[in-house]
Amino acid sequence: MTHTLGRVSTLLLAVAILLTGHGLQLSLLPMRAEALGWSTSAIGFTGSSYFLGFVVGCLVIPSVVAKVHHIRTFMVMASVATVVILALGLFDRVWVWLMLRFATGFAFAGMYMVIESWLSEAAPANRRGTVLAVYSMISLLAMMVGQSFLGLAPPVDLRLVMAAAFIMGLAIIPIGLTQMAAPQSIPAARFSPRVLGRASRVAVVCVFCGGLVTGAFWSVGPLVGRAFGLDGAGIGLMMAVTITGGALAQFPAGRLSDHMDRRMVIAGMFTVGVLFCVAGWWLASGSTTMLYVVMFFFGATTMPIYALCIVTAADNTDMPLIQIASGILIMNSLGSILGPMLVSPLMAGLGGEGFFLFAVFGLALGAAWAFYRVAVVERPSHHEQKFVALPRTSFVAGELAGPEHVPPLDSAETEHAAKRARDL
Repeated sequence: MTHTLGRVSTLLLAVAILLTGHGLQLSLLPMRAEALGWSTSAIGFTGSSYFLGFVVGCLVIPSVVAKVHHIRTFMVMASVATVVILALGLFDRVWVWLMLRFATGFAFAGMYMVIESWLSEAAPANRRGTVLAVYSMISLLAMMVGQSFLGLAPPVDLRLVMAAAFIMGLAIIPIGLTQMAAPQSIPAARFSPRVLGRASRVAVVCVFCGGLVTGAFWSVGPLVGRAFGLDGAGIGLMMAVTITGGALAQFPAGRLSDHMDRRMVIAGMFTVGVLFCVAGWWLASGSTTMLYVVMFFFGATTMPIYALCIVTAADNTDMPLIQIASGILIMNSLGSILGPMLVSPLMAGLGGEGFFLFAVFGLALGAAWAFYRVAVVERPSHHEQKFVALPRTSFVAGELAGPEHVPPLDSAETEHAAKRARDL
C-alpha cells in the first residue's frame, strides 16, 4: 500500500495544495462581495455562475485533454484559476465577477478530471478503493485547512486574495515535475435523464434537492455566519465544522444503506436535516454554540446524499459507474446552480434565518419524494454493490471506485436498464 501511495504522491500533494487554496477562496469571495456592498442576490448569482462553469467544464474538458493531454490541461486550468482569483481582487463589478466565477468553475472541473483520471490509471486495480479513500480524506482536510486562513485578515484585505492565488499556483509544481506517465484520455460525460431516471427516480430527484441546499451553502454560507454575528475566524470555524460533519457521516450512512433500503436512508437523512434546520431557524440567533451544532448536522445530513444517490442508481442499472456518476453530478450541479439564486431573496429579507428556511424547504422536498417512492414501489431485495464514498468533485472519480464497479458497456444497456428498473 505504501508503494501505491508513493506512486501517486505527487498527484495527492497537488490535490492538497490546490484544495487548500480553493477552500480559502470559496469562503472568502462571498465575504469580500458583502464587504463591497453587494446585495445577497448578486452574491448568490456569482455562486450560481461558478456551478454553471463547473457543468460546462465537465462537458468540454475531455475534448481539451484529448488534444493537449493531461499535464498541459492541468497547468492551463491551474493558471486560469490563479489569474481569476487575482482578477477578483482587482474588480468590483458584478458582471465581471459572474464571468470570472464561471471561469473558476470551468477550471476546477478540468483540474478534478485530470487528477482523478490520472489517479485511476496510476493505481493498481485492487488498490483503487484505498486510493479513493485517501484522495477523499486529503480533499476534505485541505478544504478545512483553507478555512483557517479566514481569520488572519479582513475580507477586504487583498492579502487573503493573494494568499489563495499563491497557494493554488503552487499546485502546478508537483504536476509539472511528476515523472508519472499520463493516461491516454478522459471519458466524455454521458447524461441521459430518461435512462438515469428509470434507474432510480429517487436518486435523480434527491440529488437535485441535495444540490439546492449544498449549492446554497457553498455560495452564501459565509454570509450566514456573518448574519449571526461571527467574525472571520468564526466563519472559518463554522464552514470547517460543516465539512467535518459531512465527512464523518459518509461511512456510517453508507454502511447503513448497505443493510437496508437505501431510499429509506436518504429519506431519513433529509428528515433529520429538516429537524436541525428548524432548530437553526429558531435557536441559532441566540447561541453561537447552537449555530455550530446545527451546521455540523447540516453537513452530516446533506453532504453524503450525493454518494448515496450514485450507489442507489447503480443498484438498478447495468450502466458503468462512471456514466451514472456523470449523470448524478450534472443533476446535483443543476440544483447547485438554482439554489443560490433561490436562497438569496430569503436571506435578503430574513437574514441568516432565511438560509435555514430555504434548507427546510429543499430537504423536506427530497424527504417527501423518497418516502413517496418507498410507499409506492417495493423495496429492492438486494443491493448490486456496496456503498462507495465518492467525493463530489468530477464524475471521473467513478473510475477510482474499482473495476468491479465498472461493468463493460454493451449496446443494449439502455434497453436493459429500462426493463430492469422501470419503476425505480
